[in-house]
Amino acid sequence: SFTSGKYEIISDIEVSNLKIRHVRKTDSTNCENSSQHDDHIEMSGPINPDTPFIIKRLLNKIKDSPNRCKSPVTGNRYAIHIYMNSGGGYLEDGYELGNLFRDVRVNTVVASDSECYSSCATAFLGGYFREMTGEGKLMFHAPYSYSSRYDIACARTDTQLRDYMKNMLNETDGEFLYKRTMSYCSQSSGWSLNKDAAEIFGLLTQ
Repeated sequence: SFTSGKYEIISDIEVSNLKIRHVRKTDSTNCENSSQHDDHIEMSGPINPDTPFIIKRLLNKIKDSPNRCKSPVTGNRYAIHIYMNSGGGYLEDGYELGNLFRDVRVNTVVASDSECYSSCATAFLGGYFREMTGEGKLMFHAPYSYSSRYDIACARTDTQLRDYMKNMLNETDGEFLYKRTMSYCSQSSGWSLNKDAAEIFGLLTQ
């Protein structure tokens, strides 16, 4: 999603199909001075127990750095951007990731041509700031378990999911999102939204 600028890959982590990178913009003009680091995180792959563990370590490394980028106007630190691309994974890990994002007040991003489905979309909601660019897609569906090797059984209600969505959004938008999410029972499809749709339903902050 970056069409200009110079970047340095600080960490390039691969665990099975999960890929997470810590990236630094080396020619940033957004920082207070040239010695400061304008860093972000890119994740691609499944949401599983490794995902929040790795991202938490990287977030701590970035936010605790004395050279973290600050605004030349206000002197405040910028929110750390997390670029997300994932077909989903375990819902519990999506909750953990989303709560981590909210605690650190990160900016979650689904960039052009990226997808953030299922538990990735759940984690995306945790961003204190949330944005999509270009042709990025979000997709939500009801939590399910396997009733047999080939068949799934979707939950009819999920109090934890409802409370999470209301907490990350607000009472009205969270309740609406929960009802739409629970109306789709599928492993591979669901309520799919592009940037403009996500904005109209109150899922984005900018």
